[in-house]
Amino acid sequence: MDKQAFLAKLDSLNLDKNRYCIIAGGSLLLRGLKKTTADIDIKVRPDYFEELKTKFIFKKSPKYPYLYELSDDIEVSVFDYEQEDVDIVDGYPAEPLEQFLAWMLKNNRPKDKEKIEIIKNYLKSNGH
Repeated sequence: MDKQAFLAKLDSLNLDKNRYCIIAGGSLLLRGLKKTTADIDIKVRPDYFEELKTKFIFKKSPKYPYLYELSDDIEVSVFDYEQEDVDIVDGYPAEPLEQFLAWMLKNNRPKDKEKIEIIKNYLKSNGH
Protein backbone atom coordinates (compact mmCIF):
# COMPACT_ATOMS: atom_id res chain seq x y z
CA MET A 1 0.00 0.00 0.00
CA ASP A 2 1.17 3.53 -0.69
CA LYS A 3 1.33 6.28 1.95
CA GLN A 4 -2.24 7.47 1.32
CA ALA A 5 -3.71 3.95 1.65
CA PHE A 6 -1.49 3.24 4.67
CA LEU A 7 -2.68 6.34 6.53
CA ALA A 8 -6.32 5.80 5.55
CA LYS A 9 -6.24 2.26 6.94
CA LEU A 10 -4.39 3.37 10.06
CA ASP A 11 -6.84 6.24 10.62
CA SER A 12 -9.78 3.82 10.27
CA LEU A 13 -8.59 2.11 13.47
CA ASN A 14 -9.25 5.35 15.37
CA LEU A 15 -6.20 4.95 17.62
CA ASP A 16 -4.98 7.60 20.04
CA LYS A 17 -1.95 9.19 18.31
CA ASN A 18 -0.45 9.89 21.73
CA ARG A 19 -0.42 6.19 22.60
CA TYR A 20 1.08 4.35 19.65
CA CYS A 21 4.04 4.59 17.33
CA ILE A 22 4.41 3.59 13.67
CA ILE A 23 7.41 1.29 13.28
CA ALA A 24 9.26 -0.65 10.60
CA GLY A 25 8.37 -0.04 6.94
CA GLY A 26 5.65 2.43 7.86
CA SER A 27 8.20 4.74 9.47
CA LEU A 28 10.16 4.67 6.20
CA LEU A 29 7.00 5.22 4.17
CA LEU A 30 6.05 8.30 6.21
CA ARG A 31 9.47 9.82 5.58
CA GLY A 32 9.40 9.11 1.85
CA LEU A 33 12.20 6.54 2.09
CA LYS A 34 9.94 3.83 0.70
CA LYS A 35 7.09 4.08 -1.84
CA THR A 36 4.95 1.21 -0.55
CA THR A 37 4.72 -1.19 2.34
CA ALA A 38 2.94 -4.52 2.66
CA ASP A 39 1.59 -3.97 6.15
CA ILE A 40 1.08 -1.66 9.09
CA ASP A 41 3.34 -2.22 12.08
CA ILE A 42 2.81 -0.23 15.25
CA LYS A 43 3.99 -0.48 18.81
CA VAL A 44 1.98 0.28 21.91
CA ARG A 45 2.68 0.23 25.60
CA PRO A 46 1.22 -2.64 27.66
CA ASP A 47 -1.45 -0.48 29.30
CA TYR A 48 -2.78 0.74 25.94
CA PHE A 49 -2.68 -2.80 24.57
CA GLU A 50 -4.96 -3.88 27.42
CA GLU A 51 -7.42 -1.16 26.40
CA LEU A 52 -7.18 -2.12 22.73
CA LYS A 53 -8.01 -5.73 23.58
CA THR A 54 -11.47 -4.52 24.62
CA LYS A 55 -12.01 -3.03 21.10
CA PHE A 56 -10.17 -5.49 18.85
CA ILE A 57 -9.47 -9.21 18.66
CA PHE A 58 -5.75 -9.95 18.47
CA LYS A 59 -4.03 -13.15 17.50
CA LYS A 60 -0.61 -14.04 18.94
CA SER A 61 2.02 -13.94 16.22
CA PRO A 62 4.49 -16.82 15.95
CA LYS A 63 7.26 -14.41 14.81
CA TYR A 64 8.17 -12.72 18.12
CA PRO A 65 6.89 -13.09 21.70
CA TYR A 66 5.83 -9.42 21.87
CA LEU A 67 3.95 -9.39 18.54
CA TYR A 68 0.20 -9.63 17.89
CA GLU A 69 -1.79 -9.65 14.65
CA LEU A 70 -4.89 -7.54 14.29
CA SER A 71 -5.40 -8.64 10.69
CA ASP A 72 -3.35 -10.06 7.82
CA ASP A 73 -1.71 -6.69 7.31
CA ILE A 74 -1.70 -5.05 10.76
CA GLU A 75 0.75 -6.10 13.47
CA VAL A 76 1.02 -4.67 16.97
CA SER A 77 4.18 -4.90 19.06
CA VAL A 78 3.76 -4.48 22.79
CA PHE A 79 6.69 -2.64 24.39
CA ASP A 80 7.28 -0.33 27.30
CA TYR A 81 8.67 2.83 25.69
CA GLU A 82 8.49 6.57 26.24
CA GLN A 83 6.10 8.43 23.94
CA GLU A 84 8.34 11.50 24.30
CA ASP A 85 11.04 9.59 22.36
CA VAL A 86 8.78 9.24 19.31
CA ASP A 87 9.22 11.42 16.20
CA ILE A 88 6.17 13.19 14.77
CA VAL A 89 6.14 12.91 10.97
CA ASP A 90 3.29 14.56 9.08
CA GLY A 91 1.26 14.53 12.30
CA TYR A 92 1.80 10.82 12.98
CA PRO A 93 3.93 9.22 15.71
CA ALA A 94 6.86 7.37 14.13
CA GLU A 95 9.76 5.38 15.45
CA PRO A 96 13.04 7.28 15.29
CA LEU A 97 15.13 5.92 12.41
CA GLU A 98 18.08 5.33 14.72
CA GLN A 99 15.97 2.90 16.77
CA PHE A 100 14.73 1.06 13.69
CA LEU A 101 18.29 0.83 12.36
CA ALA A 102 19.56 -0.56 15.69
CA TRP A 103 16.79 -3.19 15.68
CA MET A 104 17.59 -4.28 12.11
CA LEU A 105 21.33 -4.46 12.81
CA LYS A 106 20.69 -6.55 15.93
CA ASN A 107 18.39 -9.00 14.12
CA ASN A 108 20.53 -9.12 10.97
CA ARG A 109 17.78 -10.38 8.67
CA PRO A 110 18.81 -10.70 5.00
CA LYS A 111 15.63 -8.91 3.88
CA ASP A 112 16.68 -5.77 5.78
CA LYS A 113 20.04 -5.18 4.09
CA GLU A 114 18.64 -2.68 1.56
CA LYS A 115 16.65 -0.81 4.23
CA ILE A 116 19.73 -0.60 6.44
CA GLU A 117 21.66 1.15 3.66
CA ILE A 118 18.75 3.51 2.93
CA ILE A 119 18.53 4.54 6.58
CA LYS A 120 22.29 4.91 7.00
CA ASN A 121 22.48 7.13 3.92
CA TYR A 122 19.49 9.20 5.03
CA LEU A 123 20.89 9.71 8.53
CA LYS A 124 24.33 10.58 7.15
CA SER A 125 22.91 13.11 4.69
CA ASN A 126 20.89 14.70 7.52
CA GLY A 127 23.84 15.12 9.89
CA HIS A 128 23.29 12.14 12.20
